[in-house]
Amino acid sequence: MAEIKSTVKKLEPGKVELEVEVPAEEIKTQIDRALKQMGKTARVAGFRKGKIPRPVLVSHFGKEAILARTLHDALPLWYKEALDQAGVKPIDNPELDFDTLDEQDKPYAFKATVPVAPRPKLGKYIGLEAEKEVVEVKDAEVEEPIERMRKRVAKLEKVDSRAATEGDFVVIDFTGFVAGELLEGGSGKDYMLELGSGAFIPGFESRIAGMKEGQSKKLTLAFPDDYRPESLAGGEVVFDVTVKDIKERVLPELTDEFAAENSEFDTVEELRGDIRSRMMKAREAAAENLFREQVLSKALEAAEVDIPPVLLEKRSRELEEELGIALKDSGVTIEQYAEQAGMSVEGVRQSFETEAERQIKQDLVLEAVAENEGLEVGTDEVEAEVRAQAARRGIDAEKLLKKTRDARREGFVKENLLRRKALDLMVEKAIPVLHKHTGAVEEEEKPEVIKP
Repeated sequence: MAEIKSTVKKLEPGKVELEVEVPAEEIKTQIDRALKQMGKTARVAGFRKGKIPRPVLVSHFGKEAILARTLHDALPLWYKEALDQAGVKPIDNPELDFDTLDEQDKPYAFKATVPVAPRPKLGKYIGLEAEKEVVEVKDAEVEEPIERMRKRVAKLEKVDSRAATEGDFVVIDFTGFVAGELLEGGSGKDYMLELGSGAFIPGFESRIAGMKEGQSKKLTLAFPDDYRPESLAGGEVVFDVTVKDIKERVLPELTDEFAAENSEFDTVEELRGDIRSRMMKAREAAAENLFREQVLSKALEAAEVDIPPVLLEKRSRELEEELGIALKDSGVTIEQYAEQAGMSVEGVRQSFETEAERQIKQDLVLEAVAENEGLEVGTDEVEAEVRAQAARRGIDAEKLLKKTRDARREGFVKENLLRRKALDLMVEKAIPVLHKHTGAVEEEEKPEVIKP
């Protein structure tokens, strides 16, 4: 498409006027396109459909009809191009002011009055104070994944001299009865069970602890109140259990040899160091994300945002459609989803509006901050972001770039990057109030305010 010219003029709050000029070269291109489409269905004696020469088509349809078809097809494209070029985001349909297209060798001009979201009134967004966790990794936490590694490769050795205890593996025969009747699916032979795993209903495993090989016992238990099927929930069940074998888990010794055989590291200390490093990185990232969320939340609280009902309705509908597609793919109905979420269907739909309001307010505030601070995003940054997305998704970067350009999605990527830059700036200028995570800040632990 040949480059069109567009200028933006602000009208009253919530509206802008686009003045658009389309060059003659672009008009000729669109006329050719319209004529080609018209030729596919035209019937002219002596010619096959789609094979009618251009002069014949012009004579057949007439200049006025061809120009009218061109304008009908091209005007939405020109309007969209003008929006992209001017960086205007409409929230509803425009009011178009245009004349008929009566020349193909001269530029064509039209106007569009476009409804847009009013600019929010920003409050304080620089120098905000927000809590930030000082993360740490304790030695015991580093040992936990190492113990899991040892358990995965542990050997099970037979126990002869003692009763079963939690952590042992027992081989059992069991039969369940409800009201004297055999419990369907409630029996097993030579079943290996780890005591303490929680594989059975409460009380089953703890009552087996203390039994010895060859011993039998009758266990009278109760199904949990939330048990499925509901017909058994809360009811009494009796199990006849026989312990046939007891095995204990024998962990391998924690040596450098163990580390070399079960990890990519040569020593236990190297293994510990890697675990600690990965834990720290994950916790630092989580703490940083929470800090960013708090900074943004405080900026949103300080801003005054008037959200047009049409924009709120549109975003709510988009969220509902997104959920509908996800539920359809997973074979879940909206009623089932609502039940699982502990909500009514109406409550789920109300949540769309609440989330839509939050998203819109967040976008508008960050865009206003970006405008205030003169932030910009270049085409090289857009390309780099698309390439990064391709790498994260494991797909070809050139293909994703082409797909993004063909779908004219560069503007969408640019907007996201601009909002991210705005938040990055706010976070960089924010004042972290540091504290160690203890579930709550202890009384004697006074947060430390770090000035930038």
